[in-house]
Amino acid sequence: MEFSKESIFTEARSHKRFSGNALTEKELKAIYELMKYSPTANNSCPLRIVFANSKRAIQILADCALDFNKDKTRTAPTAAILGYDMNFFEQFKYLAPHMKQPTAHASWPEERLKEYALANANIQTGFFIAATRSLGYDCGPLGGFNQEAVEFNFFSGTHWKFNSVVLLGQGDHLELRPRAPRLDFSDACQVRSDH
Repeated sequence: MEFSKESIFTEARSHKRFSGNALTEKELKAIYELMKYSPTANNSCPLRIVFANSKRAIQILADCALDFNKDKTRTAPTAAILGYDMNFFEQFKYLAPHMKQPTAHASWPEERLKEYALANANIQTGFFIAATRSLGYDCGPLGGFNQEAVEFNFFSGTHWKFNSVVLLGQGDHLELRPRAPRLDFSDACQVRSDH
């Protein structure tokens, strides 16, 4: 499939209802192999993903969802549970061998580590959605989950923290509302040339 700005951005939609089969491990790996080239500070790559890829796993995830997200989650054949690794710095020996080892990150307070990891994982999340769309799959990004429940069920035994969920598969286009407006450049941006 040829990438296009339409398929990734201007014509792509966030879906709330899905149909079809679960993605194969080969398809999930193809998404990751594109997403992994996302830029991150010091090549820290803090994003971590658990793919819920069976009816049972989807049901467990749906039980962790809040309100209307329960029903939305149940319709998806596959879901990417996105988190960030609070111990991301342990990978710097491999990811950033040019840096002095061990890096200073290990001595940072927890709040600073979280802020750094979350900011960079969010960049990777944007690339994850773009990669998924570029390969022809529909996405449904969601917040609204019980963080402790998700971490207990899917991240146990790790230093990973929950961030968001992206439902994956074939979106139900009949369930889409007309696209909502976006802010104009003049409302969302400033160009500073006086410094």
